[in-house]
Amino acid sequence: MKTSLTKIAIFISLQFFISLSCSSEEAPEIPEGLGFSCSDGILNGNEVIVDCGGDCPGFCPLESIGILEGELVSDLQLDPAIEYRLRGAYLVRDRASLSIPAGTVIKADPGVGAYIAVAQGGTLNAFGQPENPVILTSGAENPAPGDWGGLVIHGKAPINTSDLGRSDILDIFYGGNELEDTSGVINYLRVEYAGAESDNEQNFDAVAFYGVGSFTTVTRLQTYKSLGNGFRFVGGNVNASWLVANELGGNGVELNNDWSGNGDSWFISGITKAGIKITSDSEIGIENPIETDTIVNVSIISPGNEGGLSFAVEGGNYYSADIFMSQLNLGFNIVGEKAMEQVDMGNLQLDSVQFDSPAMNFTTTNYTGSNTFFFNEATTMGAGNGALKPEWALGWTIGID
Repeated sequence: MKTSLTKIAIFISLQFFISLSCSSEEAPEIPEGLGFSCSDGILNGNEVIVDCGGDCPGFCPLESIGILEGELVSDLQLDPAIEYRLRGAYLVRDRASLSIPAGTVIKADPGVGAYIAVAQGGTLNAFGQPENPVILTSGAENPAPGDWGGLVIHGKAPINTSDLGRSDILDIFYGGNELEDTSGVINYLRVEYAGAESDNEQNFDAVAFYGVGSFTTVTRLQTYKSLGNGFRFVGGNVNASWLVANELGGNGVELNNDWSGNGDSWFISGITKAGIKITSDSEIGIENPIETDTIVNVSIISPGNEGGLSFAVEGGNYYSADIFMSQLNLGFNIVGEKAMEQVDMGNLQLDSVQFDSPAMNFTTTNYTGSNTFFFNEATTMGAGNGALKPEWALGWTIGID
């Protein structure tokens, strides 16, 4: 009898330990403090994909490593050793931060509405290096302009209305009264093959800043082969230096609704429309016109038929100096009666402009008003090297000589 009871006890004990072993394999214990992060259905912490990798237990399927889509609600630093795949819309929410080290490559799926957006209060930090930029590009086998959307950043800096705005491309809030707002640090970033058409039949800008503040760092960015504009600044007061915009289907740089930052060293070439376009939305009007912005050291090479600079605004004060323009049909395109009036009042001043190798039918400007001194000609090197690639663009840019 004792022998039978002993055998039964041993059998039960073995079954118990086997059960513990199996359950441990099927459901590994989640370390204390990580339960919410590792089971919340969101890519956060140091996860490689949603609820997997980093400090989360278990192994990630190989085919899912490096997938970016959905929403980011905490801090995430990418790994430059991983080639990331942007599979759809990716939104960095308020108080979340996306950090991208030098050498990181993110490839967007074409034709699926992929883009990266930063909401008010969120931050994007791209820490590229001179020979090792951060690259956002198309994942298509044969990439083409318009394969994916682009990068869209929304801040809390003032805009030219008393209310918050909503971005026309994504319907996300932007604007406010925080002059020193920051949306992060962007340095040595290249954006390629962006400019897809959005749901409202408007092309994305390769990189767009909506109401972004002055404590945001924007230095050394290139937009290449976008179907839309290269860069767009809508309100806000962020400064932008060392920009390259080339081979684009829209404008090189568009300044919209009284952007009041400063620009320095912009190289723009191979543009379908205007090199720089300054405009405002007529339906918004100019409730609170921003006083001034300044752009210096600019090279504009081979823009389209809308001019080296297109000016179509109803308020504000704009100053630019040391502008090198080459291979143009039209220098300054003043669009509409109200823009003509702004030039009459001296609200556009362009100093030290050089027209190099103009086209046979070249026209300096279509302006017909009384202010014949709104620009003056002089020899200048523009962005640093006239029509040639400037020294500061060496190593991290493509597509320019």
